[in-house]
Amino acid sequence: MAWTYLIGSLLLVALIVALTHWPALSAQTISFDDHGYLVDNQLVLNPSWESAKRFLTEVLDPSAVRGYYQPLTLISLMLDVALGGSVENLMPFHRTSLILHIFNSCLIVIIVYKLFGNLPVAVMVGLLFGCHPMTVEPIPWIGERKTLLASFFALWVILLYVYSVQRRNNRFLLGALVIYLFALMTKPIVTPLPVMLILLDIWPLQQFRWREQWNKIPFFIIAAVSVYVTVISQSKAGLQDTSVLDSFYTICHNLFFYPWKMIWPVDLNPHYPYPDPLNLSHPRVIAAVIFSLLSLVLIIVSLRKTPALLIGASIFFVMLLPTMQIQRFSDVIAADKFAYLPVSG
Repeated sequence: MAWTYLIGSLLLVALIVALTHWPALSAQTISFDDHGYLVDNQLVLNPSWESAKRFLTEVLDPSAVRGYYQPLTLISLMLDVALGGSVENLMPFHRTSLILHIFNSCLIVIIVYKLFGNLPVAVMVGLLFGCHPMTVEPIPWIGERKTLLASFFALWVILLYVYSVQRRNNRFLLGALVIYLFALMTKPIVTPLPVMLILLDIWPLQQFRWREQWNKIPFFIIAAVSVYVTVISQSKAGLQDTSVLDSFYTICHNLFFYPWKMIWPVDLNPHYPYPDPLNLSHPRVIAAVIFSLLSLVLIIVSLRKTPALLIGASIFFVMLLPTMQIQRFSDVIAADKFAYLPVSG
């Protein structure tokens, strides 16, 4: 009976999320890096085994999209081209992206249900994720297929890990490790995922023991390789050095910016520029610093009642860290797409 309710709930969530985002299927905008991922990318526009081979084998200096090793993202776009997608017909790309977002929303429902056993709450969380304006951006943005696909694999990693803990079955853990590799081959933003698994061990799984964390070692080894590949490939694409103080202000800004947009999602934009100047003379920066310090105090006080706020905030921070712009890789300080997976915290 429980499975019947779960399947029915997943179908309901899928339907509501699909109807909410249905207009994205007719979107025709080419945005920012879509030229690199589609318009000017002859390997994607001409599907072949040779294109797939180059995506997979060009690791440290990819020629298709400089700066990132993301072969599975490019292969998925290439498959959409094979299914009729083109610069003149973007619907097949949006269709795949919408399907991935629907799956991600359903995976959120299953994960929350497996962690807490409360189906109505799990459905509400899945709908909040699936229909929230902050998660709209990656669906009609061709180049952001990487965010949706990486999140899809990451959520499977989390779900399989939860199964491995609850059922004491290492086969699920092995599956999670393999899918983690797939996620990293899609977009390196999921690199901190092993830390998130440790946080889930602390709460709500409540099975954290230092001597039992050996099962995370393979995840951290793969993560270290991913960091090496990303640093080398991005160094060839160009990074901007930042001071420690600028990095501090940037972190505080984003810890204020994203929760505010989650609570009050208005004036959403694909391009959020840096505050000018990036120091305490700017009202937004000083408000962000004060908010960050007050939030830290609130989290510490909340530990008297529950670790929930600490773990949720930590998951959000850890998963956001690769895009926190501690070292600048673009001219935006934040982006809705960066928060797509971290908001699950």
